[in-house]
Amino acid sequence: MNLNSTVLFLTALIISGCATLNGPFKIFRPHSSSIEMAQVLNENQFVEEFSLKAKFAYVLDDKGGSGRFIWHYKDNQDEIDIFSPFNNQIAKIIYSENDKRIIDMHGKILSGNDFDQYIQSLFGKNISPDLFRHLITNHIERINNLHKDDNHLNRPIHFYDNDWNININAFKTQNGFTIPSKILISQGTFSFNFLVEEILDIAGK
Repeated sequence: MNLNSTVLFLTALIISGCATLNGPFKIFRPHSSSIEMAQVLNENQFVEEFSLKAKFAYVLDDKGGSGRFIWHYKDNQDEIDIFSPFNNQIAKIIYSENDKRIIDMHGKILSGNDFDQYIQSLFGKNISPDLFRHLITNHIERINNLHKDDNHLNRPIHFYDNDWNININAFKTQNGFTIPSKILISQGTFSFNFLVEEILDIAGK
């Protein structure tokens, strides 16, 4: 995909959720800063496969966007279908160690280095699915170069370094497995909110 096509795709995606600073985050209110679960969590429990519905909102400076997605993770591959706030599918992400692709609503494919550049251009930051997946599956040992503290209910809920700040504000449980359901990451004027609406399927050990 050439630069012009990429810009058009970016523009369509951003316009679908473009808003002022307060707008995108309305879908996350009321927001709780505490863990919404009374039971003690098992820090040695790992999720190996999952399917979930989630919504997101991000802000960079005074602009941002929001949307929803369905995320399937199985056999070390992510498939993420991204929808606008109006439930129109705008992209599909295929992500694994050897295969990184974004397929837009017209079937155009963005892959390789263009994938990373697209994410950087879209959010102003290069955020891969790895970070959220490690938090969801509880494989936090795979999150490099971040400090961990606030080990509340036997699971870390705060990760940070000199630039990034990540907070888990709630957990959701299904079939005995527990995953973070509200994640906020921020860096400077950039904020990204991730909220799990429904766990469709989950498996682990």
